[in-house]
Amino acid sequence: MTYYKMTDINQISSENTLNYHLDSFGLLTLEKLVKWTKFVGIMNIITGAMYCLTIFVFSIPTVIMGIITIFMGTKLTNAANHLQFAVQNKDSISFTTAMDQFRSYFLINGVLLMITIAFIGLCLIFVIFFFGSIMELFNESGFDYSISAMLNIIK
Repeated sequence: MTYYKMTDINQISSENTLNYHLDSFGLLTLEKLVKWTKFVGIMNIITGAMYCLTIFVFSIPTVIMGIITIFMGTKLTNAANHLQFAVQNKDSISFTTAMDQFRSYFLINGVLLMITIAFIGLCLIFVIFFFGSIMELFNESGFDYSISAMLNIIK
């Protein structure tokens, strides 16, 4: 994939013109997409910076999360800038670049989601595995924690 600078637009031939037929609602939707993409990207960058600043409290994992979040935020802000340029100038290269940035963002987001689901699954397996041991510990203490015993205490 070839990336062009915004200043090189005069050198791009007419074959790179983006052809689309959108009504006013479609253009308004694209403009809103640009605004929200830019907002979410900036918020990701700010959140990532806050994660990175917690290195003194929570150590390395939050810094890694912060770097990934900043990277994802820059992907979104780049996509918003390219999409805005593509809509204003009907440029297919900028549109393709914006779509590639969106693809990268959603790929990273999807992988992180799968990792999160796997981590939650492992935590649930860990809790279920050790739940029996914890209950045995309560049973050995001689404490009757059944509902009928609680009702007798209340009476």
